[in-house]
Amino acid sequence: MIGYSEVIQTMAAMMIFSIILMNANYMIQRNTTMQIQGELEQEVISLGQEIIEEARSKSFDQVTINAAAPPVNIPGDFTAPGNLGPDAGETQRTLFNDFDDYNGWEEIVTTSHGDFSLRSEVFYVDPNTFEQTLTRSTFKKIVVTVESEYLRSGGEPRQYRLEFIRNYYAD
Repeated sequence: MIGYSEVIQTMAAMMIFSIILMNANYMIQRNTTMQIQGELEQEVISLGQEIIEEARSKSFDQVTINAAAPPVNIPGDFTAPGNLGPDAGETQRTLFNDFDDYNGWEEIVTTSHGDFSLRSEVFYVDPNTFEQTLTRSTFKKIVVTVESEYLRSGGEPRQYRLEFIRNYYAD
């Protein structure tokens, strides 16, 4: 009878040890997943911020590029809301010369963390509510949306939106 109790104790110890091992494995796997997700999210923010900073470095509008004086009619001389986007011949991001050229721009960027889909939208915003408006104003907003196949929510790729509002008078 003494031999059986040692076997039962050994089996119980093995079961407890296996439960502890399974929990440790789960924690390691969860921490690794969170670390990878954090790195991917840092990449998302970096890519989106790069586009915003690049757009900020450009002129506010086509009429303000290398202008010796401000436009006569502000904001009436600015690009019409329906015409925001790249001008003729501006087929690549390197050729963009004003803030709203980024409207409708899309690109797939490949990094060491995989492929990221980037797209941007630029529109005028109301100076009081900062909501999109269909009239010209001295405020434009850029929204950069970044997606990655590896960052998912509910089975679908998660969309990260980075936004920046630019004021003509703050240039």
